Amino acid sequence: MCHPFACSVVAQRPGHVYNLRMAAKTPPTSPVEMIAALAALGEMRVWSVLITIFGDAVAARGGQVSAMTLQTILDRLRFKPEAMRVAIHRLVKDGWISRDKQGRQSYYKLSKEGRAEFLPATQRIYAEAPALAGPWQLAILPPMPEKQRGEAKKRYSDAGYLAVSPTCFIAPAGTPAPKDDQALNLDAPLAQVPNWVRETLGPPHLQIEYQQLERMLERLSRTKVTQGDEAAALRVIMIHQWRRVLLRHADLPAELLPATWRGEACRALVLQEHKRLSALADPWLDNEIGSGTAALAC
Repeated sequence: MCHPFACSVVAQRPGHVYNLRMAAKTPPTSPVEMIAALAALGEMRVWSVLITIFGDAVAARGGQVSAMTLQTILDRLRFKPEAMRVAIHRLVKDGWISRDKQGRQSYYKLSKEGRAEFLPATQRIYAEAPALAGPWQLAILPPMPEKQRGEAKKRYSDAGYLAVSPTCFIAPAGTPAPKDDQALNLDAPLAQVPNWVRETLGPPHLQIEYQQLERMLERLSRTKVTQGDEAAALRVIMIHQWRRVLLRHADLPAELLPATWRGEACRALVLQEHKRLSALADPWLDNEIGSGTAALAC
């Protein structure tokens, strides 16, 4: 199983496809259609959606949720019970969540290891603005064989640097260089950043995904929602698709990104729609899970 916070785009599940070209002509008008449209933006692995549910619906309510409530939300997203059972089994086996059996009902919560991975990502997902560091510094590698260059790239990546070319890396000023650093380190003003750097840090495929997400979020804002369970499901799938794109790149200032980058426009819409949907979703979730705001228990 892939890492729950590592997302990729692959083919949709059979029976859960929404034609984006058709969407341009017939925008979704109901919550059910909107759920299908959002699902079509990128892959919906059940185990990854479950992690989103824990983050968006469970964490603020004591951290524990019943299997029945999880399935109720997944039903709205058109996942079958057997798919949830398989995903839950894998998440428990891999140590991401723990299970507590109470009579005939099972309850689940993120494990200590799961929370360690989950909390930093949550801070980025729900932030009102990206946590931008600056000024920036460049590290330029000297000539070296390809194998050594690959090893150096991993060391710089692990140290918090972003690659803008095979031999050039960028990081917030003051970021410690990796051990055995042989690079030329320079301060990097952002006044004149070449387009090739912007396109490297904000690649075309992510630009397209943000543009598609923005269009769907605008349609979501025009979708009338009246039921709490539908609002909760819409909120989960919206956050899931936002997370799927957001966690595949670093938080960077506009000066380092292409002019067509729509990440911050999507952030504004996500926060707007999260607030709107919460008016219906939160009372329903409080009734299903509880209204406690205690920290996640160990």
